[in-house]
Amino acid sequence: CNVPCRAWSAVGLAMAQSNGGPRRVEDWFRLVPNLLDDAGWDFEICEAQTNLSHAACPWGGRLVKVILSKIEVRHPPEQKSCMLVRPELFGTGPSVLAPGEVILRRPRRAWGISDTSVLFEEMAGSCECRMSPLRLEPMVTHQRFRRDYPSQGDSAYAVFNEGDEAQEGMLMCSWRGPGARVLVDVVKIFCVPEETFWCWSDLHFQLILESTRRACHLMLNGPALRDLRLMDERLYLVLTIQSCKRGLPLYPLKEGSSQDPTVVIAAGQHLKLQRWRRFQTNPVTGEKFHLSQYLAQFLANLDEDLSVYETLDGRSLVPYQCAVSRHAWNQIREHFIACFLVGKTAYRRANGGSTAPTLHEDVEPRFLNRSQEPPAVVRAQGPQGHQLGSYRMVVRNTFVEVEVHSEEEQVTEVCRRGRRPKTTTVLPNLPTATVLVN
Repeated sequence: CNVPCRAWSAVGLAMAQSNGGPRRVEDWFRLVPNLLDDAGWDFEICEAQTNLSHAACPWGGRLVKVILSKIEVRHPPEQKSCMLVRPELFGTGPSVLAPGEVILRRPRRAWGISDTSVLFEEMAGSCECRMSPLRLEPMVTHQRFRRDYPSQGDSAYAVFNEGDEAQEGMLMCSWRGPGARVLVDVVKIFCVPEETFWCWSDLHFQLILESTRRACHLMLNGPALRDLRLMDERLYLVLTIQSCKRGLPLYPLKEGSSQDPTVVIAAGQHLKLQRWRRFQTNPVTGEKFHLSQYLAQFLANLDEDLSVYETLDGRSLVPYQCAVSRHAWNQIREHFIACFLVGKTAYRRANGGSTAPTLHEDVEPRFLNRSQEPPAVVRAQGPQGHQLGSYRMVVRNTFVEVEVHSEEEQVTEVCRRGRRPKTTTVLPNLPTATVLVN
């Protein structure tokens, strides 16, 4: 059955002409606007809680969609969007590009009895599904994870192969709502070559359903899932910087650096950090301050190896926040704190006054909405120049309590369902005063 062109978006048709494919979860819904609808799909299997359908793929080949409804989840997480865990917890030696985004090498198998597990077997923790006994050179697979999309509480993976043999897939998990049992719906969609699809029989479709059921069981109720969800919750932490009221913060210069320092202080002599320079953004591009860039520069001059990210699970953090691996951060934390405190002294010396930047650990992430994100540079203001929402940090002893006062459309804050507002630890030497953050 040929799907009418009106079933696909103009963007999808344009991508079809360029032989491109979706690279993010959002791309799937933009390129295939009827992805979750029945219209435009031909059904091969349609049962009470299971169906399998197919449709023409706008970028070439055939789309196959499997829907499994009302799957019971044992030991569910407190947050609905944490039903699936990040892909870096699966596979062997994944290369982490950002929290929730990895590249890994998986076995390449010739097209035979193709099923959805070809793209998701590493995430399911099982390699029992075999497409063919023929083993070829490994291929590179890119996996991107997204939480709270397309609806709040959803979680999804977008997967695609890199190289000549393009293949794309997506898996989405949606919570069905409150009830005595926790039930979810799972949608799995992938693209196959036309010539392969039209060779399939009813037996092939049944095998696809069976392998999908097994994979979903492992991904939702596997023996290690309870521990994996706990690991996933503690995998990263978010840092935020505040109180840069007298200009951008300073970073240390390496010994022997030819750059001119903004200030030289004796207080950093014990760490060989007497020379400090103000962090600068690019005035030509109009780029705003990003904590991720500042922290990367700071750590590089300390010869500390730490990856700093400005995205978390496929969403851009606000410019004054960044994400880091909790384990890696704990390895360098003590040294960084000692150096950062010297930097606070240098900031006061360079600018006068008693205020200096403060860094907060393990805070709730705040995201830029995808529709408000600039294409290349993340800005601190929205398209009409509206200021981002502010929140009040009340510092008591060594803890900080976050009170949200006004939330603009440009920023979304993620709160844990059913919990009190989070209390977060802060780095030492934080001034005991109320800080208003804009």
